Amino acid sequence: MERQKTDSELEMDIQIQQVEELSNSAIINSLNADCWRLILDYLSVKEILQTELTCKDWQKLMLDHISHRPIIIHSMKIDENTLILRQSSEAWCSFKRWVRKCGCSVQDFDMDCKHYKDVVETLRDNCPNLVGLKLSRLKKKLSPTDALHFQKLTWLVFDCCDEVTDDCVSQFLTNRLEELRITYNKRVTGRFLNNLKSVNNMKSLALKHCRALRFPFLLSVADRLSNLMVLELWKRNRSKIEIRDKLHLLFEHMPNLRELDIEIYDMLRRADEERRYTESNVFFESICRLKKLGRVNANFQVWDNHLEALVNSCKELMAVDLICNHITRRGLDALCRHVGPRLLELNLAESLLTDDDVAACVYACPKLLSLDLSDCPLLVSAVRRIAVARRDMRRSSKFADETFLRIPLPITMSRWDFYGDAEDFKDVVDVRFNTDGYSSVERQY
Repeated sequence: MERQKTDSELEMDIQIQQVEELSNSAIINSLNADCWRLILDYLSVKEILQTELTCKDWQKLMLDHISHRPIIIHSMKIDENTLILRQSSEAWCSFKRWVRKCGCSVQDFDMDCKHYKDVVETLRDNCPNLVGLKLSRLKKKLSPTDALHFQKLTWLVFDCCDEVTDDCVSQFLTNRLEELRITYNKRVTGRFLNNLKSVNNMKSLALKHCRALRFPFLLSVADRLSNLMVLELWKRNRSKIEIRDKLHLLFEHMPNLRELDIEIYDMLRRADEERRYTESNVFFESICRLKKLGRVNANFQVWDNHLEALVNSCKELMAVDLICNHITRRGLDALCRHVGPRLLELNLAESLLTDDDVAACVYACPKLLSLDLSDCPLLVSAVRRIAVARRDMRRSSKFADETFLRIPLPITMSRWDFYGDAEDFKDVVDVRFNTDGYSSVERQY
């Protein structure tokens, strides 16, 4: 049984506490606010929060300082302003107590919400200055409301949030929103796009693996997305209304597109070679009008005439990822001639190009950082030919100053396409294997 303190012992504790408070006050008052700011700037957010628990005087000083720092809530450390939130319900309870005191300083929140409850409500009530918000695996459905939350929000991401609906998304569509990403969702139809203002600042829109997405909703508001610079649209369409042959109607309203990522599958149609060629004609005719296009990734087959028209029209192309099984040396030469010097990423998977063709392409693209040769009928010597090309370019006075050549070129191949020993050229080539469409780095040289 714990012994109770006597009156004299209690009085002594009070006196000690008063002395400590006077000592803390003396220390704090010995420096002005500017000096304390310079000192505390050396501390991380985590260290400041630990110091804040010392006493009331230190708490006041720390909370005043932290109110002027932009805090990032993340699962990994980015800089000294990052606060890492552990994945447990206990950590969330502690976080909610803290955010009531310091929520105004939180600007970015990026977390897996599997173990947390009332995430949006907590942030909405305490973090009015939130600029970026990414919620992953949010399980709870948000209550519908006509109010707009987080008026300073510029980017918003819902990843694997099954219960997020169109009404939920509409709560975040402020005038400042520039980037919106919704991935792996089964309820969003795209109806929320009707709430966009006639003139909006949306620069990037990604709707990937949204099972209930309806293309007509996106098409009906295309004229409001004229400022869009990045469009990512992945959809397995099981509707009788086909999407692939209507994409050009979307691009007509987006002249400022710089990055295009399209993976559309119309599951109910049976397309023959002639129809594929016809739809490719329409698709490439439309994107050739996008003069600012820098990256294009699309599951459309490309023939030589399409590739020639694309590189002639889009002079700023840096990354090309298309279905290239109809490409010949003619189309590849056009690509290298017009955009080769600036090309960073190139996917030639399933093409019928020869070793000579690929080696010539590598010579013409000194800045290349990624080359996919999966399922290409190349000889075993192809990788060695590429390595020789990269090494010759390092020695060439024309390319000697290219920093891109100083790192090994990652080449993605199918495992059965290469079984040699790359030890001799591991300094210039990094061979990676592609398994069922996913790049693996099990074996690197």
